[in-house]
Amino acid sequence: MTRAPLLREADRATRLCPGPDWAGGDVEEGGDDHLVLIPADPEPSAVLRITRRADVAALLPSRVELLSSLAPQLPWQTPVPLSEIDPGDTDADGDAVVLAFVPGAAHPPHHGDPAAFRVILDAVAAVTDQAWQGRVVTPYTSTPRWDAHSRETVLAVLPSGHRNAAESVWATLEQFEEEPVVGLVHGDLAGHNMHWHGERLVGVIDWDHAAAWDPAINLAHLALWHGLAVIEAAAPDPGFAARASVWVGHHALFRLRRAAETVAAGDALPRWDRLLRKTLPRLEHAAAAAVRIGH
Repeated sequence: MTRAPLLREADRATRLCPGPDWAGGDVEEGGDDHLVLIPADPEPSAVLRITRRADVAALLPSRVELLSSLAPQLPWQTPVPLSEIDPGDTDADGDAVVLAFVPGAAHPPHHGDPAAFRVILDAVAAVTDQAWQGRVVTPYTSTPRWDAHSRETVLAVLPSGHRNAAESVWATLEQFEEEPVVGLVHGDLAGHNMHWHGERLVGVIDWDHAAAWDPAINLAHLALWHGLAVIEAAAPDPGFAARASVWVGHHALFRLRRAAETVAAGDALPRWDRLLRKTLPRLEHAAAAAVRIGH
Protein backbone atom coordinates (compact mmCIF):
# COMPACT_ATOMS: atom_id res chain seq x y z
CA MET A 1 0.00 0.00 0.00
CA THR A 2 1.33 3.41 -0.93
CA ARG A 3 0.19 6.96 -0.32
CA ALA A 4 1.38 10.50 -0.93
CA PRO A 5 3.86 11.79 1.67
CA LEU A 6 2.67 14.08 4.42
CA LEU A 7 4.17 17.55 4.37
CA ARG A 8 6.16 16.89 7.53
CA GLU A 9 7.59 13.68 6.03
CA ALA A 10 8.70 15.42 2.84
CA ASP A 11 10.15 18.34 4.81
CA ARG A 12 12.03 15.96 7.06
CA ALA A 13 13.52 14.09 4.13
CA THR A 14 14.53 17.35 2.45
CA ARG A 15 16.24 18.54 5.61
CA LEU A 16 18.21 15.29 5.91
CA CYS A 17 18.97 14.95 2.19
CA PRO A 18 18.27 17.98 -0.05
CA GLY A 19 17.86 17.38 -3.76
CA PRO A 20 15.46 14.49 -4.42
CA ASP A 21 11.80 15.19 -5.19
CA TRP A 22 10.53 13.95 -1.84
CA ALA A 23 7.22 15.85 -1.97
CA GLY A 24 6.21 14.14 -5.21
CA GLY A 25 7.17 10.67 -4.07
CA ASP A 26 5.30 7.77 -2.51
CA VAL A 27 5.27 6.35 1.00
CA GLU A 28 5.20 2.55 1.21
CA GLU A 29 3.24 1.47 4.27
CA GLY A 30 3.41 -2.31 3.86
CA GLY A 31 6.24 -2.97 6.30
CA ASP A 32 5.58 -3.69 9.96
CA ASP A 33 8.70 -1.88 11.14
CA HIS A 34 9.13 1.13 8.85
CA LEU A 35 7.49 3.60 6.53
CA VAL A 36 9.58 4.12 3.39
CA LEU A 37 9.45 7.35 1.38
CA ILE A 38 10.75 6.98 -2.19
CA PRO A 39 11.22 10.24 -4.12
CA ALA A 40 9.64 10.84 -7.51
CA ASP A 41 12.97 11.15 -9.36
CA PRO A 42 13.25 9.06 -12.57
CA GLU A 43 16.34 7.41 -11.08
CA PRO A 44 16.08 7.73 -7.28
CA SER A 45 19.31 7.91 -5.32
CA ALA A 46 17.90 7.77 -1.79
CA VAL A 47 15.00 6.61 0.37
CA LEU A 48 13.81 7.76 3.78
CA ARG A 49 13.01 5.09 6.36
CA ILE A 50 10.93 6.04 9.40
CA THR A 51 10.52 3.65 12.30
CA ARG A 52 6.97 2.75 13.27
CA ARG A 53 7.58 1.58 16.86
CA ALA A 54 9.87 2.41 19.77
CA ASP A 55 11.47 -1.06 19.80
CA VAL A 56 12.41 -0.67 16.13
CA ALA A 57 13.83 2.79 16.79
CA ALA A 58 16.02 1.36 19.54
CA LEU A 59 17.59 -1.03 17.03
CA LEU A 60 18.14 1.56 14.31
CA PRO A 61 21.68 2.61 15.34
CA SER A 62 23.02 -0.95 15.21
CA ARG A 63 21.24 -1.59 11.92
CA VAL A 64 22.76 1.53 10.38
CA GLU A 65 26.21 0.54 11.66
CA LEU A 66 25.76 -2.91 10.11
CA LEU A 67 24.92 -1.45 6.71
CA SER A 68 27.98 0.79 6.83
CA SER A 69 30.28 -2.06 7.76
CA LEU A 70 28.87 -4.53 5.21
CA ALA A 71 29.06 -2.27 2.17
CA PRO A 72 32.85 -2.35 1.61
CA GLN A 73 32.92 -6.15 1.84
CA LEU A 74 30.09 -7.13 -0.49
CA PRO A 75 30.35 -7.20 -4.31
CA TRP A 76 26.92 -5.65 -4.81
CA GLN A 77 25.08 -2.64 -3.46
CA THR A 78 23.59 -2.29 0.01
CA PRO A 79 21.42 0.57 1.30
CA VAL A 80 24.20 2.51 3.00
CA PRO A 81 23.20 5.44 5.24
CA LEU A 82 23.33 8.89 3.63
CA SER A 83 22.35 10.85 6.74
CA GLU A 84 22.55 10.75 10.48
CA ILE A 85 19.65 9.26 12.40
CA ASP A 86 17.01 11.90 13.05
CA PRO A 87 15.00 11.32 16.26
CA GLY A 88 12.12 13.58 15.25
CA ASP A 89 10.40 16.20 17.35
CA THR A 90 8.06 13.79 19.17
CA ASP A 91 7.87 10.05 19.87
CA ALA A 92 5.04 9.83 17.35
CA ASP A 93 7.39 10.97 14.58
CA GLY A 94 9.59 7.89 14.83
CA ASP A 95 13.31 7.87 14.12
CA ALA A 96 14.37 8.39 10.51
CA VAL A 97 17.41 7.88 8.33
CA VAL A 98 18.12 8.38 4.63
CA LEU A 99 19.56 5.32 2.90
CA ALA A 100 20.95 4.83 -0.58
CA PHE A 101 18.39 3.60 -3.10
CA VAL A 102 19.24 0.20 -4.59
CA PRO A 103 17.85 -0.17 -8.14
CA GLY A 104 16.62 -3.34 -9.78
CA ALA A 105 13.71 -5.71 -9.28
CA ALA A 106 12.99 -9.12 -7.79
CA HIS A 107 14.08 -12.15 -9.81
CA PRO A 108 11.14 -14.14 -11.25
CA PRO A 109 10.35 -17.00 -8.84
CA HIS A 110 10.76 -20.76 -9.29
CA HIS A 111 14.02 -20.69 -11.23
CA GLY A 112 17.49 -19.18 -11.26
CA ASP A 113 21.16 -19.90 -11.83
CA PRO A 114 22.63 -21.99 -8.97
CA ALA A 115 26.12 -20.79 -9.87
CA ALA A 116 25.03 -17.20 -9.21
CA PHE A 117 23.49 -18.23 -5.90
CA ARG A 118 26.73 -19.96 -4.90
CA VAL A 119 28.60 -16.70 -5.53
CA ILE A 120 26.10 -14.88 -3.32
CA LEU A 121 26.48 -17.41 -0.50
CA ASP A 122 30.27 -17.22 -0.73
CA ALA A 123 30.17 -13.41 -0.64
CA VAL A 124 28.09 -13.35 2.54
CA ALA A 125 30.30 -16.00 4.12
CA ALA A 126 33.41 -13.95 3.31
CA VAL A 127 32.26 -10.93 5.33
CA THR A 128 34.57 -10.65 8.33
CA ASP A 129 33.19 -11.35 11.79
CA GLN A 130 34.16 -7.86 12.90
CA ALA A 131 31.72 -6.36 10.38
CA TRP A 132 28.62 -7.96 11.90
CA GLN A 133 29.32 -9.25 15.41
CA GLY A 134 27.45 -7.18 17.96
CA ARG A 135 25.26 -5.64 15.25
CA VAL A 136 22.98 -8.58 14.44
CA VAL A 137 20.36 -10.48 16.42
CA THR A 138 20.69 -13.91 18.00
CA PRO A 139 18.99 -17.09 16.75
CA TYR A 140 15.22 -17.32 17.12
CA THR A 141 14.84 -13.60 17.81
CA SER A 142 12.36 -13.10 14.98
CA THR A 143 11.24 -16.74 14.75
CA PRO A 144 10.23 -18.32 18.08
CA ARG A 145 11.63 -21.67 19.12
CA TRP A 146 9.50 -24.78 18.94
CA ASP A 147 7.95 -25.74 22.27
CA ALA A 148 5.48 -28.52 23.10
CA HIS A 149 2.45 -26.28 22.56
CA SER A 150 3.56 -25.01 19.14
CA ARG A 151 4.37 -28.53 17.99
CA GLU A 152 0.95 -29.78 19.04
CA THR A 153 -0.62 -26.83 17.23
CA VAL A 154 1.00 -27.96 13.97
CA LEU A 155 0.40 -31.68 14.48
CA ALA A 156 -3.30 -30.97 14.98
CA VAL A 157 -3.63 -29.56 11.47
CA LEU A 158 -1.01 -31.67 9.70
CA PRO A 159 -2.25 -34.65 7.67
CA SER A 160 -1.35 -37.82 9.59
CA GLY A 161 0.91 -39.14 6.86
CA HIS A 162 3.27 -36.17 7.29
CA ARG A 163 3.56 -36.09 11.08
CA ASN A 164 6.65 -38.30 11.19
CA ALA A 165 8.34 -35.89 8.80
CA ALA A 166 7.60 -33.01 11.15
CA GLU A 167 8.98 -34.92 14.14
CA SER A 168 12.15 -35.69 12.18
CA VAL A 169 12.68 -32.03 11.29
CA TRP A 170 12.14 -30.91 14.88
CA ALA A 171 14.61 -33.50 16.17
CA THR A 172 17.23 -32.32 13.70
CA LEU A 173 16.67 -28.67 14.64
CA GLU A 174 17.38 -29.65 18.25
CA GLN A 175 20.61 -31.24 17.04
CA PHE A 176 21.52 -27.98 15.30
CA GLU A 177 21.12 -26.15 18.60
CA GLU A 178 23.37 -28.63 20.38
CA GLU A 179 26.08 -28.34 17.70
CA PRO A 180 25.59 -24.83 16.28
CA VAL A 181 27.18 -23.54 13.11
CA VAL A 182 27.39 -19.76 13.31
CA GLY A 183 27.91 -17.21 10.55
CA LEU A 184 26.21 -14.20 9.01
CA VAL A 185 22.59 -14.79 8.02
CA HIS A 186 20.72 -12.09 6.09
CA GLY A 187 17.35 -13.06 7.54
CA ASP A 188 15.31 -13.08 4.31
CA LEU A 189 17.67 -13.53 1.40
CA ALA A 190 15.10 -13.86 -1.35
CA GLY A 191 12.35 -12.26 -3.35
CA HIS A 192 11.99 -8.50 -3.21
CA ASN A 193 14.98 -8.08 -0.91
CA MET A 194 17.25 -9.02 -3.81
CA HIS A 195 17.37 -6.51 -6.67
CA TRP A 196 18.40 -7.84 -10.08
CA HIS A 197 18.94 -6.51 -13.59
CA GLY A 198 18.23 -9.59 -15.64
CA GLU A 199 20.45 -12.33 -14.22
CA ARG A 200 22.87 -9.89 -12.56
CA LEU A 201 22.42 -9.17 -8.86
CA VAL A 202 22.56 -5.41 -8.29
CA GLY A 203 22.07 -5.29 -4.53
CA VAL A 204 20.49 -6.72 -1.40
CA ILE A 205 18.28 -4.66 0.90
CA ASP A 206 16.51 -5.16 4.25
CA TRP A 207 19.21 -6.45 6.58
CA ASP A 208 16.98 -5.68 9.57
CA HIS A 209 16.75 -9.32 10.63
CA ALA A 210 20.40 -10.22 10.05
CA ALA A 211 21.46 -12.81 12.61
CA ALA A 212 24.43 -14.75 13.91
CA TRP A 213 23.03 -18.11 12.89
CA ASP A 214 23.50 -21.06 10.54
CA PRO A 215 24.60 -19.73 7.11
CA ALA A 216 22.65 -22.57 5.48
CA ILE A 217 19.54 -20.51 6.26
CA ASN A 218 20.64 -18.13 3.49
CA LEU A 219 20.41 -20.98 0.99
CA ALA A 220 17.09 -22.11 2.45
CA HIS A 221 15.61 -18.68 1.79
CA LEU A 222 16.95 -18.69 -1.76
CA ALA A 223 15.33 -22.09 -2.29
CA LEU A 224 11.98 -20.90 -0.97
CA TRP A 225 11.88 -18.33 -3.79
CA HIS A 226 13.80 -20.01 -6.59
CA GLY A 227 12.90 -23.65 -5.98
CA LEU A 228 14.24 -26.61 -4.00
CA ALA A 229 16.34 -27.76 -6.96
CA VAL A 230 18.86 -24.98 -6.36
CA ILE A 231 19.90 -26.37 -2.97
CA GLU A 232 22.12 -29.22 -4.09
CA ALA A 233 23.54 -27.25 -7.01
CA ALA A 234 24.35 -24.07 -5.06
CA ALA A 235 25.54 -25.51 -1.75
CA PRO A 236 29.29 -25.56 -1.07
CA ASP A 237 29.09 -29.13 0.28
CA PRO A 238 26.50 -31.88 0.94
CA GLY A 239 26.27 -31.11 4.65
CA PHE A 240 25.46 -27.48 3.95
CA ALA A 241 22.79 -28.59 1.47
CA ALA A 242 21.22 -30.96 3.99
CA ARG A 243 21.07 -28.26 6.67
CA ALA A 244 19.51 -25.82 4.19
CA SER A 245 16.85 -28.41 3.36
CA VAL A 246 16.01 -28.89 7.04
CA TRP A 247 15.67 -25.12 7.45
CA VAL A 248 13.23 -25.16 4.53
CA GLY A 249 11.22 -27.67 6.56
CA HIS A 250 11.39 -25.39 9.60
CA HIS A 251 9.94 -22.59 7.48
CA ALA A 252 7.17 -24.87 6.16
CA LEU A 253 6.20 -25.92 9.68
CA PHE A 254 6.30 -22.34 10.87
CA ARG A 255 3.95 -21.31 8.05
CA LEU A 256 1.51 -24.02 9.19
CA ARG A 257 1.87 -22.90 12.78
CA ARG A 258 1.00 -19.30 11.95
CA ALA A 259 -1.92 -20.41 9.82
CA ALA A 260 -3.29 -22.63 12.60
CA GLU A 261 -2.95 -19.79 15.10
CA THR A 262 -4.82 -17.51 12.72
CA VAL A 263 -7.72 -19.96 12.52
CA ALA A 264 -7.71 -20.46 16.30
CA ALA A 265 -8.01 -16.71 16.74
CA GLY A 266 -11.22 -16.76 14.73
CA ASP A 267 -9.83 -15.23 11.56
CA ALA A 268 -10.53 -16.71 8.15
CA LEU A 269 -7.66 -18.42 6.38
CA PRO A 270 -8.04 -18.45 2.60
CA ARG A 271 -6.98 -21.51 0.64
CA TRP A 272 -5.79 -23.94 3.32
CA ASP A 273 -5.47 -26.57 0.59
CA ARG A 274 -3.15 -24.29 -1.35
CA LEU A 275 -0.96 -23.80 1.72
CA LEU A 276 -0.67 -27.57 2.17
CA ARG A 277 0.23 -28.08 -1.48
CA LYS A 278 3.09 -25.63 -1.03
CA THR A 279 4.38 -26.67 2.38
CA LEU A 280 4.05 -30.46 2.42
CA PRO A 281 6.58 -31.16 -0.39
CA ARG A 282 9.02 -28.86 1.39
CA LEU A 283 8.45 -30.72 4.63
CA GLU A 284 9.07 -34.12 3.05
CA HIS A 285 12.19 -32.79 1.32
CA ALA A 286 13.44 -31.58 4.71
CA ALA A 287 12.68 -34.88 6.38
CA ALA A 288 14.73 -36.76 3.79
CA ALA A 289 17.65 -34.41 4.50
CA ALA A 290 17.18 -34.95 8.24
CA VAL A 291 17.65 -38.68 7.69
CA ARG A 292 20.93 -38.03 5.88
CA ILE A 293 22.14 -35.82 8.72
CA GLY A 294 21.17 -38.49 11.26
CA HIS A 295 23.34 -41.00 9.46
